[in-house]
Amino acid sequence: TETDQQTRSLPQPKPVVLCKECNSLVTEPETAIQVEGGHEHTFRNPAGYSFHVLCFASAPGTIEVGAPTEAASWFPGYAWSLALCANCHQHLGWWYEGRSIFVGLIATRLVRPQS
Repeated sequence: TETDQQTRSLPQPKPVVLCKECNSLVTEPETAIQVEGGHEHTFRNPAGYSFHVLCFASAPGTIEVGAPTEAASWFPGYAWSLALCANCHQHLGWWYEGRSIFVGLIATRLVRPQS
């Protein structure tokens, strides 16, 4: 029917990555990058907490908080600062700056498109 044809021809929504806390846009899957040989990394911080981190070239839905520091950086040669959700201020990960700038986002604090 004509209605079925119109429905099939509607553009599909672009996949996005959202803040799990407030559902605000954080980034888009196509900005995913590899750093130190991979897109995904698991790290343990000095306090013993483990984080599964996904690397992205940009995350316009975050704000950078704090002065960058190289102390306990998971990526040698990079200084980090906090990445918070720009809407609800949930801690989503860390911004890194060194040879390049990227963001490492905590997988469990995101809503990602199903693959």
